[in-house]
Amino acid sequence: MEMNLLAESKFTVNGPLEVTTFDLFGMTFHLSESVVVEWFVVILLGVLFFVLGRNLKVKPASRRQMAAEYIVGLFSGMVQDTMGVSYKKYTPYIGALFCFSILSSLMGLLGLRPPTADISVVASWALITFVLVQRNKGKTGGVKGYFKSFIDPLPFMLPFNIIGEIANPLSQALRHFGNIVSGLVIGGLIYFALGNFAIGLPAVLSLYFDLFSSFLQAYIFVTLTMSYVSMAECD
Repeated sequence: MEMNLLAESKFTVNGPLEVTTFDLFGMTFHLSESVVVEWFVVILLGVLFFVLGRNLKVKPASRRQMAAEYIVGLFSGMVQDTMGVSYKKYTPYIGALFCFSILSSLMGLLGLRPPTADISVVASWALITFVLVQRNKGKTGGVKGYFKSFIDPLPFMLPFNIIGEIANPLSQALRHFGNIVSGLVIGGLIYFALGNFAIGLPAVLSLYFDLFSSFLQAYIFVTLTMSYVSMAECD
């Protein structure tokens, strides 16, 4: 994506940078910036939760364990309130998705391109939601109930129900991606417009685009995931 603001000066917003290219088994692989930053996020989360989860006691004796129990209780309550007690097994996935989304979006504060500004990243999360929805339909309704859900309430609803199944994860991915990448574009435009006077205002706007928006989009994404899955029950 490229936007030309002036004939002589250009402000460009490009996709993830290609970090390296390598050949393996006769195929050429391109490693993008999004993949590298995602692995960095995975390592950060792994270290964080390793520290929070080690040497736990039956009775909390440290602030570290109280913080760990608070995080688990927070996501457990979120899943049970939205999906119901029968879906409490989804707590680890929802918690991991929420934390991964937030930390990925916050990478912009470190000068890195947020992986959530890459449509392929959030689309993969939405694809997982789609698979979970189809799995829940088949699990609760069996083969008969699964196929019946596509012609409910009348057979002519088949194409509309199929479109709806595809539209849900598509809109879910585009919403998250659009809000994060728009923050990058607006922030870049402000820096470009102010030039050497870009002091104060970009930092204030960053509080919204990098902090508030990151938490909001992560919350919306996991809430939609929980809603889509829990409502995909077949009679």
